[in-house]
Amino acid sequence: MFDRLAGRYDLFNHFTSFGLAGRWRALALGPLRAGMRVLDLGCGTGDLCLGAARRVGVSGEVVGLDFSEAMLAVARRRLEKERPVARVSFVREKAESLPIEEDPYDMVVSAFVLRNLYENTRPILSGVLRSLKEGGGVSFVDMTEPENAWWRFCWRAYMNSVPALYGRALFGKDYPSSYITDSAKRFLRAAKFAKLLEEMGFKNVRVRSFMGGMVSLYQAVK
Repeated sequence: MFDRLAGRYDLFNHFTSFGLAGRWRALALGPLRAGMRVLDLGCGTGDLCLGAARRVGVSGEVVGLDFSEAMLAVARRRLEKERPVARVSFVREKAESLPIEEDPYDMVVSAFVLRNLYENTRPILSGVLRSLKEGGGVSFVDMTEPENAWWRFCWRAYMNSVPALYGRALFGKDYPSSYITDSAKRFLRAAKFAKLLEEMGFKNVRVRSFMGGMVSLYQAVK
């Protein structure tokens, strides 16, 4: 499905977030430091990967993982154009099938991906935990249904109109309208996702919410 969206996916994210997606992605990169080895889970077109590469620098490494070959093709073109000093590579694999690493990661980051994989949240988090060094961390940003009734009304009105409006304009009949909306609605609310992180074995779980809880940033350590 995402193969058909790759060419204009960044435009879709920009318009549907009213230009704020880049700012939220930058928040997910906040814990990164020079020399870290980082996994971008569901890297898509590589935007978060390249941002991570700028932060970890020449002594760092970034691995982008995604199952869509078309998305990875866009990411590789962007990498060739930008040529960051950090080592950057891409792997085609499902998020729920993370390979066992001989050299575990310092950080696993992800932006607007986990809601699309809501049916496999537990195995994905289990794989992420296994892939991290002791003391390593995660930083995820994603859309969430707000707890507050007023903001929840606004969020549902938005989800039932804005993504479809831009999706049909950019992708035509290829836009998977029901999937995009349903996956966001079925993903765990912020408090429940934070609790799940703790249940899976993560520690020091922190949540920051934006726009009344429509978007949440989750950070935790192994």
